[in-house]
Amino acid sequence: MCLLINYRVWSSSLLAVCLIAGLNGCNDDDLQQQNSLISPAIQQHFNQFDSNHDGKITVDELNRPTLFYKVDRNNDGSITLQEASDYLDQRQATRRRPNASTPSDMGMSVASPPASDSNTALAWASYPASRYQHQVSDQRPLPDTRNGRMSEAVSYDTAPRLVPARRLRLARADADQDAPAGNTPIETGNTGGVRKFLNLPYATIPGVNPNLLSLDVYAPATGQNHPVIVMVHGGGWQRGDKANANIATNKYRHFTQAGYVFVSINYRLSPAVKHPAHVQDVAKALAWVAKNINRYSGNPARIYLMGHSAGAHLAALVATDQRYLEAAGENLQLLKGVILLDGAGYDIPRLMQEHDQPSFYVDAFGNDARVWKDASPVTHITSRKGIPPFLIFYTPRTRSQMLTESLRQSLMSAGIPTRIKIVNKSHAQINREVGQSGDDVTQSIMEFLK
Repeated sequence: MCLLINYRVWSSSLLAVCLIAGLNGCNDDDLQQQNSLISPAIQQHFNQFDSNHDGKITVDELNRPTLFYKVDRNNDGSITLQEASDYLDQRQATRRRPNASTPSDMGMSVASPPASDSNTALAWASYPASRYQHQVSDQRPLPDTRNGRMSEAVSYDTAPRLVPARRLRLARADADQDAPAGNTPIETGNTGGVRKFLNLPYATIPGVNPNLLSLDVYAPATGQNHPVIVMVHGGGWQRGDKANANIATNKYRHFTQAGYVFVSINYRLSPAVKHPAHVQDVAKALAWVAKNINRYSGNPARIYLMGHSAGAHLAALVATDQRYLEAAGENLQLLKGVILLDGAGYDIPRLMQEHDQPSFYVDAFGNDARVWKDASPVTHITSRKGIPPFLIFYTPRTRSQMLTESLRQSLMSAGIPTRIKIVNKSHAQINREVGQSGDDVTQSIMEFLK
């Protein structure tokens, strides 16, 4: 059955089952023994994904980023046998639940979504009126405050774009995968010396899952006027959630104990949206924090911004291109410092021209070189515009070093205080271990915050 897959129209569920069955090329005898129940046909088919025969599948090898990021749960850039097994177990458990959707359910077509399905983007996207649906977007032209008129170099249509209904279903299902069950703000009370306020909406856009436009606030149980750290998650601009353990758990525990309010934010995800939707959402979340954080014992005059991977790109962009905060009613003076954890996309034209990029870059930024330039923080760095100090970490990855060096040179040339540090960790590890006892990255962050 797997051999009959049409790569352009394949079923998500069938692909997932086949992918997990055939992942990790099985050059290792132990893995081959573990996979002894897999038919030779399926094994041969999925060995094709592992093109370098190293026992792992990368996003480039799979070339299906939405599915890849579902399976790569630790966000380390490759899929292991354990991750594949865990994902298959989860899918099988979902199918066994009485109300679980089946592949045939996902194929049904009705005139319009039920009005009561506002809480679940997957449910909303599962009712296509036709093969394509209009995507709701607020991507309007941004005012170019540098010359007092609308930017002519890059503009964004106000009309909704057409997105294939199936891609929309997959993207929004992925966005909902780790989302909290409800969208109502929750105050969990004083837990371990931390007050938690979850699912606070910072914006509302018709047709968009409210979880994607919400944030979580973790505040010390006592005291007032605490400095604030706002975290932007990574995930290739396509996945991730503010509540994921590698994003929030260690960080909020450490920073609240140290006397900081920790805020973790969500934003809309590609391929349902493209630049500048992601950074617009980050700016709106920051504006909300500036206006409301005093209600949660935070000091709006001491807000620091931190991001990992794609989130580091968004943090760098909103802190260097003043248009986004100004469109949200704020300015760059809102930020007292920026912390970047092994970021991507600081210089997108250079990245796209010098490296063969996987498709999720195109999903996030399109194919227009003018948009790549507009979405690159290095494009907007100039002196005397209020850009805050930067603390930049990167790991020994070729792309990370190249992009970080490009950003560092631009910041230094503009006279922006900049600290930079290479860390001998993996891309996922540098993010996951922030907040752990004895972590050197955490120590450097605390010194930067003083």
